[in-house]
Amino acid sequence: GITTSNEKFSKKVWIKKKDQTFEFAVDEKPLLVRFDEGNNLLKEWTFNKSFDELLYQLKNDDVIGRMWAAAELVKFKNDPRTVENLTERTQQDPFWAVRKSALEALAKLEISIDKNLLKKLLNDENSKVRTTAVRILGDTKDSKLISFFKEQFKKDDSYLVQAEVLSSIAKCGDRSQISFLKGAAKMNSPRNVLKRAADRAIADLGK
Repeated sequence: GITTSNEKFSKKVWIKKKDQTFEFAVDEKPLLVRFDEGNNLLKEWTFNKSFDELLYQLKNDDVIGRMWAAAELVKFKNDPRTVENLTERTQQDPFWAVRKSALEALAKLEISIDKNLLKKLLNDENSKVRTTAVRILGDTKDSKLISFFKEQFKKDDSYLVQAEVLSSIAKCGDRSQISFLKGAAKMNSPRNVLKRAADRAIADLGK
């Protein structure tokens, strides 16, 4: 798949040799080139792209392409536009999996993610985005977040988010939180997800 400022088209080729080169004529430098347009192939692949092409892909490609671009932008962690664009995608992308991928990419940049951003993402409509935000907040090991986590536990309607909250309480708290965790362990949940998370958190605090 090839996208320029004037057109978008795709070419189908048959790969018959271990090493093959295909060339396609375009009138200008492409904004985006996609291998396996439509995501039809089971594949392992490497595609080194420029920073500008990844930024374009992050905002303009299909869901799979946008997720891939978010992960690839980690290679450009020293460019301030990386943080800016990934942060924007965590809040503005219409598909939850891209928002989650952008957030996971931010976490790999070895920077201090704005806690206010992470708290804001706990209002995301998708529980998997919220779960990721809770996990990253917990990794800060900030004891000042304990009361915030407890409030999130009470108001969130996702058992998976609540389970991650219990893990984050263990990361940020001390043994004084065991009473709260024991109370959570008594709550009913599908597949005992809350009890298992609470038991793990208690064991972690015991260490």
